[in-house]
Amino acid sequence: MKINKQSLEDQATEFIKHMIVSGELSLGEKIVESSLSKQLELSRSTVRMALNTLAHEGLVVQKPYVGWQVFDLSDEDLWELYHLRVAIESQAAVMAAEKATAEDKLALRQVYDEFCQLCQNGPLELVTVCQKDFELHRKVVEISTSPKFLKIYDQIANLLKSYIKLTHTDYDLSQSAVSHKGIVEAIICGDGERARFESKQNITTFTELGRLASQASA
Repeated sequence: MKINKQSLEDQATEFIKHMIVSGELSLGEKIVESSLSKQLELSRSTVRMALNTLAHEGLVVQKPYVGWQVFDLSDEDLWELYHLRVAIESQAAVMAAEKATAEDKLALRQVYDEFCQLCQNGPLELVTVCQKDFELHRKVVEISTSPKFLKIYDQIANLLKSYIKLTHTDYDLSQSAVSHKGIVEAIICGDGERARFESKQNITTFTELGRLASQASA
């Protein structure tokens, strides 16, 4: 019974996570346990356990007198995420350019080529494109060989994915992969300073992100 119960919790967790990542549940949207329980045909205790798991991942929050809701990104959150991305990704790009092995370069090229293939042939779904975008940036951080950078990056992965999703709100999805060409080429060529520049250029500024966030919530 314990194994079955855990299995149901895992399934509920993945289902709710998909609803959030896909945008079916919007940032800041209230989550009603009873409604989810009825929708999933599961007990409220199972749904509550799933929500607790997602709370640890930073995808949902529980507020006194309000209940559960999907996490939201305030102006302060966006400011912090922008500067975290600039600090981690630009330095990771430099380190990747300096340390990448032939195998690393091949792996990075493969991720980039798969991203390009998706953008050329589709389907151009926002969630899928943004996931590939995140995967490419994470690969650069991984190649930097900095365990601390990668740990921090993974800890805020859900927030970063939401940030990236906002940057694609008013954007031609077919051009998403191509916009990363400079970063990939610089790392493969071993040009650290160009890698830093291209990485910074690729990150949507905080000011522009605030405008996109306002449009998305309008």
